[in-house]
Amino acid sequence: MPSFVKRKEKESFDAMLRRFTRMVIMSKVLAEAKERKFRKKPPTRSARRASAVRREKIRKEKQKELY
Repeated sequence: MPSFVKRKEKESFDAMLRRFTRMVIMSKVLAEAKERKFRKKPPTRSARRASAVRREKIRKEKQKELY
């Protein structure tokens, strides 16, 4: 969605810039862009299984160290 602001009569550039910044924040364009940029794919079934096996192996090793 394009965002633009026209300068009102007798409005300073700083005021117009603040209005534009506020409008961009309210439209949540930047928040959505950041969300898309850093999105991680959900792990596959095999990756989850491998992770669970790895965690279980670590737990067993720690239990052996304690006794």
